[in-house]
Amino acid sequence: MQFFLRKLIRYYRHNVDENLNREEGYQQSFLAGFFGLMGSIISFFTALNSLSIQLYSLAICLFLVSALLLLSFFILKSSTYKRFHNLSRYIALLGLFSLGIYLINSGGINNSGPLWICIIPSVTFAFLGLKLGLIANGVLFVISSTMLFFPSDALLATTYSYEFKTRLIYVFLTIVALSGVYEAARHYSFMRLKSMKEKYEHQAQFDYLTLLLNRRGIQKILNKEHQQRKLTNNVSTIATLDIDKFKAINDEFGHEVGDMVLKHTSRVLSDCIRSQDSLARWGGEEFLLLLPETAEQEALILLESVRECVEKTPFEHGNISIFITLSVGLCETSPDVDFNETIKFSDISLYRAKQAGRNTVFAYSPEL
Repeated sequence: MQFFLRKLIRYYRHNVDENLNREEGYQQSFLAGFFGLMGSIISFFTALNSLSIQLYSLAICLFLVSALLLLSFFILKSSTYKRFHNLSRYIALLGLFSLGIYLINSGGINNSGPLWICIIPSVTFAFLGLKLGLIANGVLFVISSTMLFFPSDALLATTYSYEFKTRLIYVFLTIVALSGVYEAARHYSFMRLKSMKEKYEHQAQFDYLTLLLNRRGIQKILNKEHQQRKLTNNVSTIATLDIDKFKAINDEFGHEVGDMVLKHTSRVLSDCIRSQDSLARWGGEEFLLLLPETAEQEALILLESVRECVEKTPFEHGNISIFITLSVGLCETSPDVDFNETIKFSDISLYRAKQAGRNTVFAYSPEL
């Protein structure tokens, strides 16, 4: 049995987990799918047992529940019906609620059926979360209490003692309360971990000093842009920008002022580029600029205006005033050329700009 369960879980994770929408109810949908698979199997064999002891109405109800749970699993498993993945948890709960209400009405075997509603609160919170879970459990509480305490047991097909009814309700409410507290604590921990994850992911993709994208951050954008270029067949341009004589600034004014110059230049560059462009600190005093859907001639005009913008915006701090200039190398890239190759060519152009006396913009050509 243990071997069978392990194989079942591995199969489920391999065939279902990869298709889930992790941004919308991933955990709830995962639990609903797994519960749907396991619950369908258990309900089916329980139905067969009820059929063998001639409890036909209970067997029919269990077969229907088994079918609903199996349906929820197949919806989650199918990539064709991916938009209905979140619906699977509601289908699974509908089957579970229907079974609980039926067992309260009929009593099940030896009037022990209503005891099964005690598993519903924790499953409901796991599927729906705290707020919707409270509402769903509240609805089940009202329906169960009405059926159990309706005058003359008019809504029941069997008879329970008053003590059994009250204790069943007390136990149900206790489990709702405990499950609710657990779900609230789980949700708080999940949101805290999610916040920390987002914080560290942001830190991993942005430069702490300039607040620009770093190499890792710009690489993700370059990969996305490369895929987009394959679809649209448009060209893009990559430029490498370097602050001229930055070492001399550090030597004369110190590294603290050098850092301030980097931050100042980053702000100026961010203000000068277009909204669709992506700017990153590539390393040291070097920046990388992606100009999507921009050919070489248009890029030359844009980068010349960026260079002039930086040149006309000196860094000032107290009695210090530093005029900053940039050397820029650029290279146009086509959809069939890798960005890494393009960056290498833009570096060659940057080197040529430095050789030409700095504070200038050079486009790549094979003759360089």
